[in-house]
Amino acid sequence: MLDPWANQLVEYEKLFGEFGLKRIEEGILKRIKNKGRIFGRGIVFAHRDLDKFLEAREKGQEVAVMSGIKPSNEFHLGSKMTADEMIYFQKEFGAKVFYAIADLEAYADNGVTLEEGGKFAVSNLADMLALGLDEKNAYIWRQSQEVRVMNMAYLFSKRVTDAALRALYGEKEIGLYFSALTQAGDILLPQHPDFGGKKHVLVPVGADQDPHIRMTRDIAAKEGLVLPSSTYHVYAKSLSGEQKMSKRDPLGVLFLSDTPEIARKKIMRAFTGGRATVEEQRKKGGEIGKCVVYELAKFHFLEDKELKEMERRCLCGEVLCGEDKEMVAEKVCDWLKKHQERKKKMVKKAERILEVGE
Repeated sequence: MLDPWANQLVEYEKLFGEFGLKRIEEGILKRIKNKGRIFGRGIVFAHRDLDKFLEAREKGQEVAVMSGIKPSNEFHLGSKMTADEMIYFQKEFGAKVFYAIADLEAYADNGVTLEEGGKFAVSNLADMLALGLDEKNAYIWRQSQEVRVMNMAYLFSKRVTDAALRALYGEKEIGLYFSALTQAGDILLPQHPDFGGKKHVLVPVGADQDPHIRMTRDIAAKEGLVLPSSTYHVYAKSLSGEQKMSKRDPLGVLFLSDTPEIARKKIMRAFTGGRATVEEQRKKGGEIGKCVVYELAKFHFLEDKELKEMERRCLCGEVLCGEDKEMVAEKVCDWLKKHQERKKKMVKKAERILEVGE
């Protein structure tokens, strides 16, 4: 069972046989002109109906991309992966972004009050804007203030049985079940008549969020709406390498609000694929598939040529893990400084969009 509220790593291969996800294959890739990091590096590895989304765009139809964030803490690199996808689809496909600030889910799952969630929401949205979100081609809302979403969630409750919820999510609090129905409202909001009605909507998620997609697709079929498409990205591992990067584990996470000094310390302590001794490392090379620092470089911080050089030097034993940590830490610290400068300029805009502040 996939649990969207747990901090778990998922065995990717099981997703294809047990849950019906499809692999990102060559036929899909050929239809994407600018693959970027998202598709060029295999960060997105699976989908539901991505081909139908692409077909709709190829026909000149209006399309949308939808996701959101729980305002329970600051943005981290795991959150950034979804943000990068949304911004990619907005820029490359002209998709309108629908972005939910899931403050009701943050309360149901994390106990974050709406007032506290409002403060995180501004910070989270400022991060999105600093990353490149074009708010002019976006609709952004807080769940607690979007009546259409709440009405849809209530109506959808007639389409889902208690047994179905238990089968999808296991034994959970009622608040989490209703949170899932609210997310169905979020995902299907782009097809509300106020936003032009039926259309293809793509939802970028991590694999553990697939129960929400499956339930929403079932509801959409019963409501006569277009079934939402979805893409699934690989997890950003915790800096310890043991679980996915999560706000619940601050020491295992790189936050976009971390100072360069804190970020450097975290990276220098991060798990790598280093061998037991220097001699073994020189002889066999590092186990790069286990290395969290390499993952950071691949997902976020190194260009193609730099990444290939990092791979070569590691695999042939030319470099030790401490040297790679230093190199990646420099890249991360430089990026964080620039991002935080951009973010400062976006806070007032985020407050205006969310109608928060003075």
